[in-house]
Order: sequence, then C-alpha cells, then structure tokens
Amino acid sequence: MNDNSRRDHQSAADSGHDAVLVGIDGSDQARHALERALDEARAQNLSVRLVGAYPVIGVGDPGLEMRFTEAVMKENADHLAEARQTVEQAGLPVEVVEAGGDAAKAVVEQSGEAALVVMGKRGRGGALRGRLGSVSAAVAAHAKCPVIIVPDSAENRHSERHGGSAGDFALEAEGPVKADEIDFTGKVVVGLDALGSRNPALWKAMEYAQEHGKTLALVSVNGALSGTPSWFQDEFNQARYFHEADRKLTQISEEIAAEHPGLTVEHHIFVGRPARILTNATRTADLVAVGSRGIGGFRGLLLGSVSQAVLENTAGPVMVVPAHPA
Repeated sequence: MNDNSRRDHQSAADSGHDAVLVGIDGSDQARHALERALDEARAQNLSVRLVGAYPVIGVGDPGLEMRFTEAVMKENADHLAEARQTVEQAGLPVEVVEAGGDAAKAVVEQSGEAALVVMGKRGRGGALRGRLGSVSAAVAAHAKCPVIIVPDSAENRHSERHGGSAGDFALEAEGPVKADEIDFTGKVVVGLDALGSRNPALWKAMEYAQEHGKTLALVSVNGALSGTPSWFQDEFNQARYFHEADRKLTQISEEIAAEHPGLTVEHHIFVGRPARILTNATRTADLVAVGSRGIGGFRGLLLGSVSQAVLENTAGPVMVVPAHPA
C-alpha cells in the first residue's frame, strides 16, 4: 500500500475509539443488530455503547407534552435496560446513551467516538415509526466511522436469489462464469473502483477480515461492457479488460499479502452492473464492504448510487465505509 493509504488507515485501538455503537428501539431488528454488535465487540476487543432516542413533540399543551415525554422516555429506558442486560450477560463492558429528538442525529453524533456502528435495516413501526431502521441510510451516509447494516431475516439469506442477468458474469481463468454461481461463504467482499488501494473500504475490509479470520475477496466490476453486444465484448474489450483488471488486482493482492502474510486474499473480475453484482454477493458473503461514495460521486451526495442500491436490496450484512474528508 502507498504511504498515503498507510497514513489514512488507523485501527480502532490506535484512534482511541474503543466502542461498538448500536441503535436500540425495542424492535426485532434492533435485537438482531445487537447480536451482531456483540460479535463485533468480541472480535475486536471493544466495549458496547447502546444508543436510544425518544421523540420530542411540541403541541402547545404543557400537560400533554409532559405525559407524552414521560411515556416515551420510560419506554426508551426499558428498551435500553433490556439491551444492557443482554450485553452484561455476554460479559462485555457496556455504556448507555439516552437522547431526546432525532434518532439518526443521535447516532451520528456518537459515531465520532466509536470504532463501528451497527444498525438494523428497519426499525419498529406503529407510533414510534421512523426512530430506527428507517434512519439507517442517513446514519450510513453521515456517520464518522464505518457502519454495518444488518438486514431482515439474515439467517435465511443463503436460500435467496437476487435475479442475476445473462449480462452478469465473472471472468475467471477458465473463462466466463455466471455471477450468481460464485460462493463467497466465509469471505469478506470489497468492491474496488478506480481508487484501487486508495479506497478506504479496502482498508476496513482488510482489517475486518484479519480480525475475524476470514478470506478477503477483492471484486472489480466493469459496468460499461455489460451493455455492449457479446461479439464486441469477445473480440475487442473483454480480454483487454480482464488482463488489465487482473494485473491491478494481483498487484494489490500481493501488496496486502506482503504486509499481512496470514491473510488469504483472492480476487474476482466481473462484467455487469456493479450494484447488482455486489448485492448478489451479499447472499453468501459474511460481509460486503462498500465506500459511502465512489470515484464518480458528486460532492455533497449522501450515498453513492452503488452503495445505496446495495443497502436497499441486501440479503446480508453490509459495511459502509465513510469517504476520506476532503
């Protein structure tokens, strides 16, 4: 890796951020996110920080406002107490943060002092609709540290399929292979763009794979070729794209292996739509890592189009890594 990448990369221990932050709202999704947060805390030797937010209203009736506030504060405190007990039973250090107002804002503010945020893809509905889960995209876009989004029914994701296309395939040494035939079980997948080794998602995916004893799978996707006729791909661009992408990914793999000899690294080269390829990878991968914005992202854009599409359709956990500050 180059010197800039080394300088940009900082482990949780080095940065002093020693907590996994998880949003709590009493929903099944929040409980599932908490389970994932416990696993992450164990793997990275971190504490757990529980964040619960309750809505604040202003209706011009002090008595009504007080009764409402007391009710939602109690409910929030009960959910946090239940989660705290779960963490304590797991034998991990825990702290609790109660906040009034917007849930996304509360989590984002706390993320500046955390190593990782874990969120459910969707939270509870009913009277408290929108407190968590529905804010997961906002947290992923604005958090100051990586965010893992845990989807619904992740335990059933291995039986799901994501509608691959005849135009989505991998270029392996033996030739084209259907994209949905590649099994990423036991692997951390990271999608690389033109940033290559300067992509912050690569660093976090590499760190995650090391901490969890997983294989790191580098993925390069050429979306431009997917819309061209097959004869054009075969005769002109496919071989050239494969050799160039293979050269770059091999170089990155060798650099990683030289610095981290205990980490197994592999790479795959795809032709197709990047979002669809990475979404399909979530069906089997232990984790898929993406950057919050790609190389072509517009300044001020909340999430890159690929990251947003993967989050919306994911079948498994996705880690969104914030872009380097400008």
